[in-house]
Amino acid sequence: MEDPDSTGQLPSPSIQGKASAQVLKLPLSLGHPHRSTNKHGLDRNELGKNGLGNEVRSKAKPNLWYALYLPQLDQLPESQQKTYLNQLAGLMQDVSSTVSFHPQALICEIRSSLKYFSGIDNIHRKLSEAISEKLQQWQLPEQFSYAASPTISGSLLLARSGHNRLVYRQENLRSALGELSVEVLDLNKEQHRRLYNMGVRHLRDIWRLPSSSLRKRFGSHFVDLLNKALGKAPEPTHNYLPPPAFTTSYELPYELESLDRLLPIADELIAQLCDFLTQRDLSTSHMVFSLLHEKRSATEINLGLRIASRNNEQLMLLLETHFSKLLIPAPVIAVKLKVKKFDAFFGQSESLLVGGRPSGSNSGSSNALDQFMDQLQARLGSERLKNICSVAEHCPEYASQRQNYHQQNKTAMSKQVALNPRPLWLLAQPQQLRVNKGRLYHRSNISILSGPERIESRWWTGEDIRRDYYVAEESNGCRLWIYRERRGERNWYLHGLFS
Repeated sequence: MEDPDSTGQLPSPSIQGKASAQVLKLPLSLGHPHRSTNKHGLDRNELGKNGLGNEVRSKAKPNLWYALYLPQLDQLPESQQKTYLNQLAGLMQDVSSTVSFHPQALICEIRSSLKYFSGIDNIHRKLSEAISEKLQQWQLPEQFSYAASPTISGSLLLARSGHNRLVYRQENLRSALGELSVEVLDLNKEQHRRLYNMGVRHLRDIWRLPSSSLRKRFGSHFVDLLNKALGKAPEPTHNYLPPPAFTTSYELPYELESLDRLLPIADELIAQLCDFLTQRDLSTSHMVFSLLHEKRSATEINLGLRIASRNNEQLMLLLETHFSKLLIPAPVIAVKLKVKKFDAFFGQSESLLVGGRPSGSNSGSSNALDQFMDQLQARLGSERLKNICSVAEHCPEYASQRQNYHQQNKTAMSKQVALNPRPLWLLAQPQQLRVNKGRLYHRSNISILSGPERIESRWWTGEDIRRDYYVAEESNGCRLWIYRERRGERNWYLHGLFS
């Protein structure tokens, strides 16, 4: 095989069908076959004569970036493109630990993987099979182009050209890129028009122009792109980070019927989870602890938290509360812990004063209340704990409703329904007040403080409500919420009590 470093760049056949084009291997040793050379392709005797051994040994090999370009994604919505690229990035992680995102393209570093996969042939074969299968599953054209070079932008430009070219050495990258058409550059119509009017058809025509004039006419981004492609400027990477996932299990050496004997094992599994969350600066608000049986379906315990946490003691206390009211249908042979939802971690600030707390801070009491509600929900059940929320309704009887405590209130209004004072305690049935010589009586005389607030509503339901509400006060100082009907006998009623 001819040495690719001596030829600069070698074109590979275009990919047709399922992208089965052959890619040239990167040679493990370079230089003349009949001379004693080291791994850098230099004569060992010459290294001893000119004293360049230390310099060569200290020089690290440049990266080799493999670019995968899928032009068919351009016809899809941006959100769909992102979803597909994330799935393909997961496949590329099988051959590289560094995967970078670009428009309709993915780029990964493969220099460090060449020896493990025995050459770039096997890397390309592994990727092409998996990617073609995904494209077929998405009902997209199975054609794609690829390229490899020492720079990220250079590989991307080569892949956009569709020539499937491989450039191993950076000094040969300028001539390889110079043959490409300016169409591979991500430019707008005005910039393309200017290049065309200047007679620029290929990138080699741009090399002849002064960079200062290019920067004035096309901007710094255009010049920086060319410098990045040639390796003259650093390139940041937008690396792919796979979504976190945690699942752990433990097979018991013998069957257990007592849940108390499972607590040490559960403590160990939750400790592993807390270590996992701490290393990634995450927390969790929903996980499932499963008890596996021999010939029955697994018993699942859903551990839900109002506030995400990664505290070992808190999670164990919540699990023990579930164990206290759980009856298992069969002996347990294994346990499994799986996280359903990951959340960002928000730490609590401690007081700077010993034994004190910052003024105006209620984070500690709020956190204690959340933990108490989680324990209460685990003991009573998720359907027994209710929450009261406001509804966009003028009539007081219908202005609030109950829902399960763990559910998000989707009908609650972010703004106040009414700006007038409302009592917290409404009577289940309004109580009619006595009127004696023009004075209102409840347990004692009632004096009106403010009002009226007129409410007319619910006529469309057949229940026509017409009332004038007042804030009143008894002689003992108790404040009442009363109303008078605006039709019929126009009686007075007590509807609520202020705290």
